[in-house]
Amino acid sequence: MPDFLKSLTWSVNWIKRRSLETSQAPCALGSCTGSQSRRWQRLAPRATGTFLQDAFYCRPQCLETALIGQLARLHGVVPSPLPPNRIPLGLLMVARGKLTHLEVRAALEAQRRARYGKIGDWIEKLGFATEHEVTTALALQWGCPVASSINLTTTGSPGNIPLPILEAFQMLPLNYVTSSNTLYVACGERVDHAAFYAIERILDCRTQPCVSSRKDIARQLDSMRQLPRPSDVEFGPMNDLAEMASIAASYTARLTPDQVRLSRVGRFIWLRLDVRSKTRAHFTNLVFRLATDARPGPFTRPFRDLRAATTTQP
Repeated sequence: MPDFLKSLTWSVNWIKRRSLETSQAPCALGSCTGSQSRRWQRLAPRATGTFLQDAFYCRPQCLETALIGQLARLHGVVPSPLPPNRIPLGLLMVARGKLTHLEVRAALEAQRRARYGKIGDWIEKLGFATEHEVTTALALQWGCPVASSINLTTTGSPGNIPLPILEAFQMLPLNYVTSSNTLYVACGERVDHAAFYAIERILDCRTQPCVSSRKDIARQLDSMRQLPRPSDVEFGPMNDLAEMASIAASYTARLTPDQVRLSRVGRFIWLRLDVRSKTRAHFTNLVFRLATDARPGPFTRPFRDLRAATTTQP
């Protein structure tokens, strides 16, 4: 190639690179001055910065400051109580001709005396209905379809939800449909729509709840517990906001993720760090289990003990 063409090609590439650098989104941190951000970008060998909840932060210091603010906000959230079921399970099964009023009363009395278990469990134990009949009634109660089978090999991306969250909500990712960006998740006890919304924010996809056998989900979760999950890192129980911020900042500084998403899922704060390189893309889940019975840390407000959400309900 002639020398003048080489010079021209180099000039065009340099102009393109400078155009990309100058078009980079400004830092979302209000205290970060524009001049400092631009100087940092000029000195950096490549485009730097991380997206936190789709907002761009140009430097690790800016990201750490934003993380502290987000963690403080999520830590101080008071979870909303679960709404009552529109129709009690026993009455629903009576209306469908699966139970009699006497059988429902017997199951409720057995639950009251034992002081544990769901009403559906006692209906099964007393032989008044099969597991499939109870699962179908639960699906009608929650307004969700029934998952007839569980095959984790079809889940695919982005179905990686940390195991502690799956166990706490007794849920299991079933299938991910790429064309509609929808993740189908089976629930065995109750559909918590607030948890589903938080999962949508983290995984950046739609979620569709369905109902499956509680025993099948428990067996699958037990099997998953025996397998290594190197992408999941759990901390807690803890209630120290400064410690959580320090851990999150340490991981972001070491992994330099391209995107960080976080949300409150029940008594957990979940951070997902997405790292994309030329060879592969991988992620790390940081899960902070909140100590709900401890005194709040600095800059937080008291929040309700979520154990009330798992109490026995008819």
